[in-house]
Amino acid sequence: MPDLRWVTGPVHCTDLVDAFGKVFGYVGPCSTGARGYVVQSGSEWPPRPAAFTDHAHADAARLWVETEVAARSLRPIRVIRDREAADGT
Repeated sequence: MPDLRWVTGPVHCTDLVDAFGKVFGYVGPCSTGARGYVVQSGSEWPPRPAAFTDHAHADAARLWVETEVAARSLRPIRVIRDREAADGT
């Protein structure tokens, strides 16, 4: 899996993407704070459904997304930190 980074996405979300813009997960607002989502990868076998969970803060949701994406990855991942994108949610 390539290096991933957080970028500002649509509708007050931040997206965890690769260099080509493929979204692996994202964080958006919810009534209790922030909700982290992990999207289903077409290369997973057996395929796992998309997942989400609520968190009090966006940083906690981002950490959960990164952990879930890493657990699903066949190779180690590296998240490149970009404070400008992370401040969006």
